[in-house]
Amino acid sequence: MFRKNEQHRQQSFFSGENLLPKKLQIKLMGSWAETFYREVFCRIVESIFAVLYSDEASRPNVPINVLVGLEILKSGYGWSDEELYEQVCFNLQVRHALGMCDLSLEVFTLRTLYNFRRRVREYAEETGINLMQQVFEQVTDEHLEAVQLATGWQRTDSTQVLSNLAQMTRLELLVSVLQAVHKQLPESVQEHWGVRWAQYLEKRAHQVCYKIPAAEVESHAVTIGQELCAVEVELAQAAPESEALTLIRRVLEEQYECGAEGTVTLRPPKEVGADSLQSPHDPEATYRVKGSKRYRGGYVANVSETAEPDNPVQLITDVQVEPNQADDALLLEQSLDNQAARGIEINKMTGDGGYTGPRSEAACERHKVELRATRMRGGHSASDRWGWEEYTWQVEEDGTPLNVTCPRGCQAVLRPSRAEGRFIARFDAECCAECPFLGQMCRVQDRARVGPTLYVQQRAIQVARQRQQLCPEDTPIRAVVESTVRSLKRAFPGSKLPVRGLIRARMMLYPAALMVNLRRLHRYFTKKDQKATQEEAFSLSLFKTALYRRLRHIHRRLFEFLSAIEYRRATVSPS
Repeated sequence: MFRKNEQHRQQSFFSGENLLPKKLQIKLMGSWAETFYREVFCRIVESIFAVLYSDEASRPNVPINVLVGLEILKSGYGWSDEELYEQVCFNLQVRHALGMCDLSLEVFTLRTLYNFRRRVREYAEETGINLMQQVFEQVTDEHLEAVQLATGWQRTDSTQVLSNLAQMTRLELLVSVLQAVHKQLPESVQEHWGVRWAQYLEKRAHQVCYKIPAAEVESHAVTIGQELCAVEVELAQAAPESEALTLIRRVLEEQYECGAEGTVTLRPPKEVGADSLQSPHDPEATYRVKGSKRYRGGYVANVSETAEPDNPVQLITDVQVEPNQADDALLLEQSLDNQAARGIEINKMTGDGGYTGPRSEAACERHKVELRATRMRGGHSASDRWGWEEYTWQVEEDGTPLNVTCPRGCQAVLRPSRAEGRFIARFDAECCAECPFLGQMCRVQDRARVGPTLYVQQRAIQVARQRQQLCPEDTPIRAVVESTVRSLKRAFPGSKLPVRGLIRARMMLYPAALMVNLRRLHRYFTKKDQKATQEEAFSLSLFKTALYRRLRHIHRRLFEFLSAIEYRRATVSPS
């Protein structure tokens, strides 16, 4: 049964904090723990999680804001579950952050936290709603309003994170798949296939593959493919909706070419897609090469944060987590859609070249957002020819090309070609006659019958106009978000998450983003309090100085008055 936690608002007079010396009490109230309690813990709307509990009268739940707070601290500090439990039991700051100031209160067991995670994950699988994401958005929206931050200008960047998977060779992957399938087989046939696959089941996948000579690797891979085909036939009749059958069919489709006569051939590595299975323990993790680095079995996290120069502090406003094959343009589209649904107004978005392209352009146009890219996706033209961005393009409001002007100043009208999306411009022969770049640097071709002609695609015009509108001056602004990305992953050494699965990855990264915001807010409030203290001290100093000067003035006037009286007494003769 769901019940809200209001006990933390009525602290006991004999709580452990009140037994501390006065200096330590002041230090505790100025630490991150008080900021966490005030700005995160007290803002968590526990009713969001009511859907996880029964409506019938039963034992009440462990406080939701405590469980969620623990998840945030775990993601922010990188603690293991055992370390997290020790912290909540014996760390006074952690207990203060979670509203558990009374040391006599019993602490729940770790099993309670495990069950809570399982319920959140299962609810996300059933409904597609991640409750930890809702907590992040609800608390962040309140922060934006409380600090009165402007969100019109934002910046964004993405980063790669790895699932908690071992790096495997192709054969190790196939052996681990065979082992996973064996565990999921019905008990009636598990023993039969266990005897048949004994050489692959006796040890872990890397231990099995270590003993196989390099010359026999391909033959063992083919043998495993044949065994998967054989068990697929049996499962298709016995358990057509089993997870094992889904796993088998995916691996056969990605790694093998199955003939009509039951023949199995191993696909060349180049034919295996990047979205292929990287581990049977995390089917959603994918493979990606970015730059010179390879990310095998991971996800991509996209971060958007405020970038208004007048803001006293910048906060993360939105986070997306997807398989690492997801394009940055897709992540930008998701961010704009999500923030628009939350009522966050965005006018400008600064990002790198990965966020350019038709999809992101359409999303920015739909939300009336100016995309201020510092670079452009794709290469430049060859050095021996002018790029399309060297030409001046005049278009209508809907993007339809009208005129083009070459770098030498010759102008021509753009007319649609027979092919869709292509345009032709006929230049004046006299204008181009004396041009030394015609047929060389210039893209205009000298046609015998029709004269100088330019052939161009509408997409090339769009890209050229975007290159002309790039904002390299935003590079310092965009670079700051890279620090935010590092802060997001600071608790995950090597960018490797301690969990598997897309849902669990999101359940880790949303609290981590909330912790980044908390640290920034704590620094902001600390500086604000210090400034207020200094101003108060300065005002008090001014008051003391003014008071001292006034008292000296009064003292001087009083002394003069008394001196005048004494003088009169001395000068007046007695009658």
